[in-house]
Amino acid sequence: MPSSRMPRVAYYAHHHGTGHLRHAANIARLAAVELLVTGTTPAGGLPRLPGGARFAQLPPDVGPDGPFAPGPGSFLHYAPAGPALQSRFSQLHRLWEEFAPDVVVVDVSVEVAAFARLAGYPVIHRRMHGERTDTAHRLAYDSVHRLIAYFPEAIEDPAHLQAYGSKSTYLGMLAPDTAPGPIPVRPRTVAVQTSLGGSGVSLEDVLAAARQTPGWQWDVMGHTAGAPGQVPANVSLLGVVADPGPRLAAADVVVTSAGHNAVAAAAAARRPALLIPEPRPFREQAVFASSLASAGAAAAPSFASVADWRGLLEELRGTDPQLLARTLLVSPAHFRERFLAAVESAVSGSEGEPVPAGRDVSTAH
Repeated sequence: MPSSRMPRVAYYAHHHGTGHLRHAANIARLAAVELLVTGTTPAGGLPRLPGGARFAQLPPDVGPDGPFAPGPGSFLHYAPAGPALQSRFSQLHRLWEEFAPDVVVVDVSVEVAAFARLAGYPVIHRRMHGERTDTAHRLAYDSVHRLIAYFPEAIEDPAHLQAYGSKSTYLGMLAPDTAPGPIPVRPRTVAVQTSLGGSGVSLEDVLAAARQTPGWQWDVMGHTAGAPGQVPANVSLLGVVADPGPRLAAADVVVTSAGHNAVAAAAAARRPALLIPEPRPFREQAVFASSLASAGAAAAPSFASVADWRGLLEELRGTDPQLLARTLLVSPAHFRERFLAAVESAVSGSEGEPVPAGRDVSTAH
């Protein structure tokens, strides 16, 4: 990698939810690398990325009726055979050849990480919370040059640190771009924030909690599952809000999913918060919430699991509003330094390391 130019990074963004593209946008905001982002075009159309970053569309990896059969074995998560995947990986490889990246960052896909590695690129894979000790995740973690995590090392699983700590870089969490300034708090207001991936929380469970607390106003943002039916007078169903930051910052209490970007928004709001994880593959949100609870955050398994919402909300009002921010958020300078260190480590670790004496290395298989 020539020292006279910025590193060239190809960033693969998985299409589930909106978080992976947001992470790519955070990298673009650093203005520290030349960035090509590839992925399936989201429902809202081609994304606009900061600076000179470019998004290149890939053909979808599903058919008109949904996902294909994933393919045999457990060493990959989703690797169907057929024209759709052939076209997707062919296009991805052409884009990489044209861009000539110094490193490929994969957020997240075991299959793309393996493909990039076999194509001859240094590879960084994103580490996420969850139960990720299955064969496919171990394949990715073992084979890539570096792992990066968008959270601090202090809330990492000790078992992961023991197995992969030497190749993991913890960037910390960047606050959302639109973090609000000082906003007056509206007493006895609950801001509920669900994740944008998946089907959302049960609306009836949220409404049942609101019925227990007639003296509190509930503002519900994001996806919810189920028909609203009779909505209590103290509930506002706001749907997907482009910038939830001001409403979170004005809330007496924030109740949020444990999705990465939802937690980042709650941390930036600097209000007392309760984490309620939503169902996700590999128990991603449940494990993230548990790790934050170990650091002192308030968490509950579900809305329905809370027996006394009135008492809980009153208790939460007195908790530390800075806890999530203090635990998770880092400055752009810190984030930038750690990301560039991970890139440098991946590139330098892939360049011409000598083969140990006595090791039999075959170049043809």
